Amino acid sequence: MGTCKSEQILLPAVVFTLTIALFGCVFVRAETIISVVELDNVPKEIDAPLPVYPLMAREQSPEGMVTVKFDINKEGYVENPCIYNSSLPGEFDLYALQAIKDHRYEPPDGSPQDTTGVTKNFFFTLDAKPKDPVMVKYPRRALEHGAEGYVVVRFGVSAWGDVRDLEIAGAEPAGFFETAALDAASKMKFVTTRFKPDQKVMHKFNFSLNSKPTKAVIAEYPATAKAQKLHGHVIVEFDINTDGEVENPEAIYSVASVFETAAIAAIAKFRFNPHYPAKGVLHKIEFNLDQDYQPLSRVEPDYPRQALLDSVEGYVIVEFDIDEAGRVDNPSVMTAKPRDVFNESALNAIEQFKYTPKYVDGQPTRVTSALIKFIYSLDRGNRKNSGRALEDKERQPNSRHKLKPTHTLYIEGDQEDGSVIVEFDVNELGFVEQPSILQVQDTVLSDQVAQRILDEVSYYWYTPLVKDDVPVSTFGVRHRIELQFREDKSL
Repeated sequence: MGTCKSEQILLPAVVFTLTIALFGCVFVRAETIISVVELDNVPKEIDAPLPVYPLMAREQSPEGMVTVKFDINKEGYVENPCIYNSSLPGEFDLYALQAIKDHRYEPPDGSPQDTTGVTKNFFFTLDAKPKDPVMVKYPRRALEHGAEGYVVVRFGVSAWGDVRDLEIAGAEPAGFFETAALDAASKMKFVTTRFKPDQKVMHKFNFSLNSKPTKAVIAEYPATAKAQKLHGHVIVEFDINTDGEVENPEAIYSVASVFETAAIAAIAKFRFNPHYPAKGVLHKIEFNLDQDYQPLSRVEPDYPRQALLDSVEGYVIVEFDIDEAGRVDNPSVMTAKPRDVFNESALNAIEQFKYTPKYVDGQPTRVTSALIKFIYSLDRGNRKNSGRALEDKERQPNSRHKLKPTHTLYIEGDQEDGSVIVEFDVNELGFVEQPSILQVQDTVLSDQVAQRILDEVSYYWYTPLVKDDVPVSTFGVRHRIELQFREDKSL
């Protein structure tokens, strides 16, 4: 007979890392969108809308900063905005550009002059920083299904530091965690001086049943459950002390009580980083009889920059193991054509793959010598197809190649370093179209070098701008690139 207990869980509310790995049952990340710092003396802002945090980025929730440079005309409108730098090139750029285009400044008193070369930083961060930790409940229905996911809420902050106008901005999967997130968010308190009266804040709650131990132990499958061919999961709640040891483990949900003793015994032997003690941590223990491993998540391999520009095609066959937790282990290149061109890309991709473990007679079992083939091919049109993997006779669909935009480009040659401003459109899929060199500074470009720049820019990919939940094209995007010339033939 199953048991279930739904209790409040205390979660840290201030997180400074880009990727959160709290050893708790609920991972909490916060989004405060967006703080702005001016780098120059500029006319007074009349209207300064904050950028939207990209919908496509919310699952991974990176943090970043974009620097834009622009002019202000005599009517106070922004002109010629250009991406000057970005901590995560391509991630937030279009959203920063859209925000600066919507800015309005107070025209200078008695001056018909434009203001040129204004610089502004937009910070995209994932921490709302409430004054105190928040309490959140892991919903019973999610425990029953072993569900994990996240919820993003949007709200304002009142003059008293309370949350107001609270709403759901997104949830994955839908229907499990929204109520719990709204309840927790409604209890948050903030320092009021951090926010403008009309500012909207976004806060992300991550719900996870993986405590990420440094040492895990496989639970023993109960003989009684085997005899009855029972399977399912148990969720154990526990604390982590300052030695990284488990304290007070208790089963708060189980499909069948016969699994509880084995799950608790396994969890009691887990070990964690002693620098992160925690209360109310949750972990799910699975009990399956016989099940082959299955892909859980895959990562599209990057097409190496130089191979893409040189139109080199090929493949890599990688051999690897899958451990008892479904992680990829011991990846190595079995064969590759051409040699050493795509190896690093393929290995980087496979290391990020995740699988459900293989179960044999109720025990997670290591899989050895699994094979996967990554194919890197180019179509014969104006665009090219991405590296892809073939596994178990399954072929992943093609997609266009992506290069992360760069702000420094190394080019073979012995001429003076300089910079260019390129201009292009970005379509609704995020790909660059119709790139051109708008401006050249401190150097002279040969036709060959100019074409080299345009070839690279044509493969840049940006998180597409989304309006009203629909991706849209962005026109006239400007991007500054530093050029550094080197005589090294390997560049």
